[in-house]
Amino acid sequence: MRNAFLIVWCMVYSVIGTAAYADDIPIGVIIVNTSVDTPMIKALGSITSEAIKEAFKNGRHLVPYDAQTFLQITNTKSADEIVGKAHLYGVSLIVYMQVFLVGPVYTCNLTFKPLEAMSTFKEETISIRSTIAKNIPLKAAKEILKRHSDVLPVTIKQKINNYTYIINAGQWHGLQQGRYTLTDGAECAIVSVKRYSALVTIHADYNEAQQITMSVGNKITKLIKRIDAQIHENINQEYSGKKLLKGDSDGKRAIEATCVVNPSGNILLPGYGAFLSTHYLGFSHSEPDWPGIYVALGAVATQLMLVPALGNWDVNFFPWVNGNKTNAQYRLGIYLWATLPVTYTVAFFNQLSYAYQKQKVLPPFFLHDDVTAFVASAIVPGGGLFYKGYRLWGHAYWLTECTLGGLLTYHWEDGGKRAVFAGALIGIKLIELIHAVLASPAYSVYTYELSNNENVHVDVGMAPFQNEPCFYAYFFKNY
Repeated sequence: MRNAFLIVWCMVYSVIGTAAYADDIPIGVIIVNTSVDTPMIKALGSITSEAIKEAFKNGRHLVPYDAQTFLQITNTKSADEIVGKAHLYGVSLIVYMQVFLVGPVYTCNLTFKPLEAMSTFKEETISIRSTIAKNIPLKAAKEILKRHSDVLPVTIKQKINNYTYIINAGQWHGLQQGRYTLTDGAECAIVSVKRYSALVTIHADYNEAQQITMSVGNKITKLIKRIDAQIHENINQEYSGKKLLKGDSDGKRAIEATCVVNPSGNILLPGYGAFLSTHYLGFSHSEPDWPGIYVALGAVATQLMLVPALGNWDVNFFPWVNGNKTNAQYRLGIYLWATLPVTYTVAFFNQLSYAYQKQKVLPPFFLHDDVTAFVASAIVPGGGLFYKGYRLWGHAYWLTECTLGGLLTYHWEDGGKRAVFAGALIGIKLIELIHAVLASPAYSVYTYELSNNENVHVDVGMAPFQNEPCFYAYFFKNY
């Protein structure tokens, strides 16, 4: 008798629930493309609009529609009626998007206009800029995803009884049958799920139109990191040093220059030879970093003359000749001459870092910049910091580590001092390796492409326009 009653109740509940459980297609956000209709900008605007639409899909909060589709669905002829129709159809957000080009910089303005109170999107206008056209859709999508979170805000669409509700989220939002935890600690069991709605049971009393928040794990952070990786790859392709070599491998050239060309140049012209060696990587119209050359010259002079000076100029100049040198002086002389190639390499890395910054190109192997910086620092003191554009830090680590190495060599026979200097050297080296990996590249072309919204940007230069050179000067300021 009891089983029969349960079967009858379930059949009745199923009929009632199905009748009340309509799966209306929601329109959460409308994307309005107001870009100028030149062929190039129109194409970029269309790609950017699709990227924004895809970002909303990945965010799984608001169902996106472009303006043209919304006009067709609502049988509306004029775009001026979008806002009025949007209110009627329960649209939560309108995004106005405009792409344009000023000088060499592509710009996308995004204006967010919420039509209801929202915790994620505020009424604001942001500007996205890039000198690489294909980064504009990526950066626009990133701005959309940044305004999402790993929790899903849903609204009680209908209250069936004290514990059973229909919510306005379903399979499209990433929900499936199972149990979820609300941010207030309550447990939500999804009984059945459709495309845009779900039947749930929650042991708590909610009213219709009340908003609740579910922990669904949308992994927004991973999506943003994936976009950053694509932007990084585009920057590397656009500003790679390969374009200076006209097809030759910049990585192969860099290794050859470091191991063969630069040491030979520095033996003939200490310091300045490092600058001349940069021409092997295609820098034909570069200028030297003179402070770096002076530092390298001073280091080479110190390495050659320190031991004779310590011996009151009475000891032999060459390190392999012991003569009347003390054991400490003999060890130090071997160390100083043995590290001359390190000084030459540091001088070369400094000139390269300076040239990359001035010429607005990126160093070889930049697609894996953290790994390359780690390897460079593991081999050459300060190498990873030079590689990422931090020349001052590179010099600091090089001078510190080489000085500690010299003191360790000189006081090798003193066990106490040897332990102190060895510990300090190892500690500084570990700090350098961590710094080299964690530091973000300092090259202006890279930081500009990864930047979000600058308060003020000024640029002056020349760019081709209709097959003629054109002088431009402009500035942006965000308010």
